[in-house]
Amino acid sequence: MTSESKFTAELAQLGDSDRPLVHAELKILSTLGGEVLQLFWQAWCSYPVERRVEIVRALNSLSEDNLDLDFHPVLRACLSDSDAEVRVAAIAGLWEDASERTLDRLLALLEDDSGAVRAAAAVALAPFAYRAELDELDARAAQRLLAVLLRVSGDPEQPLEVRRRAVEALGYFADSREAQAEVGRAYAHPERAMRESAILAMGRSMRTTWFPYIERELQSPAPALRYEAARAVGELAEEGRPLLVALLPLIDDDDTEVALAAIWALGQVGGPNAKRILERLARSNDSTRRQAASDALDELSFEDVDPRRY
Repeated sequence: MTSESKFTAELAQLGDSDRPLVHAELKILSTLGGEVLQLFWQAWCSYPVERRVEIVRALNSLSEDNLDLDFHPVLRACLSDSDAEVRVAAIAGLWEDASERTLDRLLALLEDDSGAVRAAAAVALAPFAYRAELDELDARAAQRLLAVLLRVSGDPEQPLEVRRRAVEALGYFADSREAQAEVGRAYAHPERAMRESAILAMGRSMRTTWFPYIERELQSPAPALRYEAARAVGELAEEGRPLLVALLPLIDDDDTEVALAAIWALGQVGGPNAKRILERLARSNDSTRRQAASDALDELSFEDVDPRRY
């Protein structure tokens, strides 16, 4: 049996929904290219939808645990899948792919027929916006990204979920007056979900002009807004230390998700005060808060070794 015939037979096994999916068998999909990738796609299109969803999600899990596996070519191919759920899962699997090729595919997916796909693409574009702000993205690509995000965030025909995720990505464009104005408009939006995204975007911008708004929402009666405000403080990293006094009450918040966000933020902000509080929380009787504090302390220890931040 030739290598091509063997690969075709293995692909047929993968697509057989009557067989349990064996993760080890998925390794044949790593680093595909050229004619082999075409063979994969021909087989892939014949798989049942449920099997395709199952495989893409399994690829995402495998790639997190095995750094030597590269499923990016397959996942990029799956961005063209006929099923929206498969496309959403493929987008999630490409979160570490910083290539301009993937950027352009994600930008194109903001025109997808599915609102869920457009929202997932907007979320996946946030890391590219972060790289643009650090001058790690080609200037022309950064301008394309900014222009598309501005158009999408201000388009009343887009679902709210898509617009708010675009606003979150726009937060990273701290030096763009148009982007920051869009964040301000989002904060004034009547829908609370949009205001939540605006608060997160404010943290990502690291602009001190937004600090009073973040501080206000740390005391919001709405748990969702307190949660996003805590995350915003974490996004500010050490620049968020002036907000620590307002953040600290949230580590004892009645809403566990809010408390965990505040503890995570302490690990991102750092400094002697944050470290002392986290060390106390790491001895808490509450196992959930104790684990979160331990994770945050690990983050602080990492920063002590390598001060570069993602």
